[in-house]
Amino acid sequence: MEKTKTIAGFIAVSCLVVACGGGGSDSGSSNGGSNSTPPPSAGINSPTDAQVISLVQSTNIDFGPGANGRPAGTWRWSDTPSRHIPVYIPTPAAGDTTAQDYAAKVNTSVALINTKLAGLLVLDATNTLPTSGKFIQVSYGTSWVPPGSTDYAGYCANVATGPSTGSMIVPDIQNGIYSNPVFINLGNGRCNVTQEIVAHEFGHALGLANHFNGFGTNDTSSTAFWDVLATLYSNPQSTLAANLVVKRAPK
Repeated sequence: MEKTKTIAGFIAVSCLVVACGGGGSDSGSSNGGSNSTPPPSAGINSPTDAQVISLVQSTNIDFGPGANGRPAGTWRWSDTPSRHIPVYIPTPAAGDTTAQDYAAKVNTSVALINTKLAGLLVLDATNTLPTSGKFIQVSYGTSWVPPGSTDYAGYCANVATGPSTGSMIVPDIQNGIYSNPVFINLGNGRCNVTQEIVAHEFGHALGLANHFNGFGTNDTSSTAFWDVLATLYSNPQSTLAANLVVKRAPK
């Protein structure tokens, strides 16, 4: 019972930092105030090892300390790359050109991530709903917009525990992914979901919680974005910042 209270409380205070849009930047607070380490002002396309480590700490390690009793250190999808992560992409209805466009962009992002994180992570795109194990689910037209907000471009996409919700995904007690499935909500009917936004949301779904310089706009062209993901997935779960070994993604 106590664990359930912890999860619910943490999700409740996290709801304001999940929205992305307009190129991938947050609306309102860019990181919910939980990013205590300022991002580097330069070097995004050639970040130093120290910058990569700092960014892993600010976007991942520092997120939700103690949530669900989790230990300190990194959190991410468990047992990769031997365990592949299914990405359920529902087949769009005939004539739904918007959903068809979103599905195509998701497939492009899956292929890009598999190339950039080769040997570290494998995403398996499928149009069949998984019946077991943890997975990512794409949802069309269900991005969360706060009640009363008209900032549809700012809330164009989000990663959450379900469709049309602002509840963030959280780590589990072993620093894996607690939420299942992890929803990538694309579009709200009043915004343009770009390829950059889709790739950005996959960054969140893989464990990048807080935005940083290089993960907010033009994500797929940012070396920092890919190096942070590669470093996160090349080190074991629960790795402390001081023990991180930097891994570079291929150019």
